[in-house]
Amino acid sequence: MLTTKEGDNRHLAFRSFISRNTSINSRKMKTILSVFLLSITLQTAVAQSSGKASHEQAKCGADSGQVAGKYTDHYYARYRQFADEPPVTSKDIVMLGNSLTENGGDWSARLGRKHVINRGIIGDEVMGVYDRLHQILPGEPAQLFLLIGVNDVSHDLTADSIAGMIRMTVERIRRESPGTKLYLQSLLPINESFGRYKRMTGKTDTIPAINAKLRALAKEKKITYVDLFPRFIEKGTNILRKELTNDGLHLNEEGYAIWVKRLKRVW
Repeated sequence: MLTTKEGDNRHLAFRSFISRNTSINSRKMKTILSVFLLSITLQTAVAQSSGKASHEQAKCGADSGQVAGKYTDHYYARYRQFADEPPVTSKDIVMLGNSLTENGGDWSARLGRKHVINRGIIGDEVMGVYDRLHQILPGEPAQLFLLIGVNDVSHDLTADSIAGMIRMTVERIRRESPGTKLYLQSLLPINESFGRYKRMTGKTDTIPAINAKLRALAKEKKITYVDLFPRFIEKGTNILRKELTNDGLHLNEEGYAIWVKRLKRVW
């Protein structure tokens, strides 16, 4: 459930974001506010009904196939699994994100590094990740690789809205675990021709727009930006290469090999 401290953290971050972005027009601000309030409302409702809610927003994202207000058993199980695992320590490297991260499986084996832990959850969104940070940041991990946002794209949010929520997440990580080396990864492209995820229709060009804002954010905050996007697109387009995916969104082993190769270059 959302603890008092977590709720306070989110409200403080949100107020800070609003105060820095007074130039955002009213329509965009209403969109951001609606996402924020929806997250708080849904988490409170689930906590009251079950007593063991996850730190997740409503799952109607690209890779969940759910409607607003529904939560998967998998999300609950994954969240409880993290709570039952040994706490994150300063030796750990955290891979944090959604299905793209979770489906990577054993990242220690992939990267050939010890102490790499997988904190991805299928269907997660930016504010879901934000609300799970309390399971990670007290341990002050050595490094954290963040990749999140594609499920938020499926909600018809603007690039500004999504980048704004990622900014809140980055700022919280920097504030609560300043010794952690943070890597902000670009969103990966999609391929709409598979027709698998209807809510992603027409969203191909939204992703590079978000990535441009993430690059600027990384520069502003002096954190490492890992630009995965160019390695996954068909030449001259913003489209995910067909040979790297089975559904137009998730990666196959060839796709993960490209991702891993890029990550190894940042060490």
